[in-house]
Amino acid sequence: MNSQIITIIVSLSISMCTTPPVKSTSQTCECGKQAETKTTVQEKIVTKTETIVQRVTQPRLHPAQRKVRLSTEEFYRSELQNLRGKKVLLVSNPSGIGRNPEKLQKQFAKYDVTITAILGMEHGFLGLKEDFSRKKISRDAIFAVPVFHAYRTKKENLHHLLETVDTVLFSVQDMGMRCYTYITVLKRLLDAAAGQRTQILVLDQVSPSLHLPPRGDTLLAENQTFAGEFPSLVFTGMSIGEAALFYNAEYLKKSVKLKVIPVKGYRRGMRMEETGIAWNTPSPNLPTIAAARNYQALVNLEGVNVSVGRGTQAPFVYFGAPWMQNPEDIIKELHIRSDYKVLLQPVYFQPTFSMYKGKICRGIRMQVLDPTYDPVHFSYHLLKLLKQYYPNDFRWRKQGKGYSIDKLWGSNRLRLALDSGMTYAQLQKLIGPIEEKSLAKVKPYYLYKPL
Repeated sequence: MNSQIITIIVSLSISMCTTPPVKSTSQTCECGKQAETKTTVQEKIVTKTETIVQRVTQPRLHPAQRKVRLSTEEFYRSELQNLRGKKVLLVSNPSGIGRNPEKLQKQFAKYDVTITAILGMEHGFLGLKEDFSRKKISRDAIFAVPVFHAYRTKKENLHHLLETVDTVLFSVQDMGMRCYTYITVLKRLLDAAAGQRTQILVLDQVSPSLHLPPRGDTLLAENQTFAGEFPSLVFTGMSIGEAALFYNAEYLKKSVKLKVIPVKGYRRGMRMEETGIAWNTPSPNLPTIAAARNYQALVNLEGVNVSVGRGTQAPFVYFGAPWMQNPEDIIKELHIRSDYKVLLQPVYFQPTFSMYKGKICRGIRMQVLDPTYDPVHFSYHLLKLLKQYYPNDFRWRKQGKGYSIDKLWGSNRLRLALDSGMTYAQLQKLIGPIEEKSLAKVKPYYLYKPL
């Protein structure tokens, strides 16, 4: 039997309290839960196990067997013809429609559509750059048009740029998280297009976080950065297209001429493996869907003095530091905290750039076995254990006059909770009402019904 299946069965058996009961169904077993008859307990375990095993072990569909129609396919099929004779600002990379520039050129020429410029995002049009471009404007070799880099382009300049085109075509893979900078680019485009004749056309995509409702904390003004500007919680609870609809309706005084092309046939909660949607790398450090799922929990480590594997062969798979000795104890506790949905193993690595460049780090290799794991819960306990086991080495990273973790989380609430020894349950009691309020606010803009 697959080891992943065994892990799930063991976890279910433990969690359902299978201490052999007496005949009476009202007896209490050792863990304090009401025991049931042996037959009833076994039936429940089998039923629940079969359901989960069926989901987790379902073979990954090849894209040729895909059950959904991508927004890029729908664009070429029915939307491109509406852009005949138009001027377009392209905002994409290999995770979106930009992964096949030859097809773009051929199909656009067919309808006399002109790409007049590209808006460059954090990792460039080809998705190869490790960081933001230092240039304000460069030139794209494929389309032979200027590239205006979003991070270096001022609001008024972006507004003027949009005045020169008829349509902005926005097509990238998002993470469904406020700190992933592509949603900041979207927000700035919507701000610049407010009240203009320019259309914003968003080709929606399924993110690895789309099964999650809004999670985390709100963003305070003093913590806004390019890696945190969109008015949502840490996990937006929305696809990039839904986020565009939400922002346009809730935050702009003058609305944008906005159109979102959804992923047809997708239902909220479907895993990418069961849809046949391929993972197209949105940035150099998220080359696989596995790394993307790790990122959901590990991104908060960017707020402390721990490497997340940048500069190694396994970014957001390896994490650690030169001072992280004997990580086995942390691994043992995190396995229990994650209900065995995450597999952790000790590892050594040596970054070639970024934090701890050239230094040998001791750390942990992470693999998500069950995508339904709770990244907020996991991240909290990871940080808590790092503080507990390495009190003389663990540090919150400073950023300007504040702390990086506050920028990522949106407030100082997470940092203060950890510093004061607060339990995760206590933190959740504070942010729970915030999450519920956010869900009520974003839900009217959902494009995808739940499974």
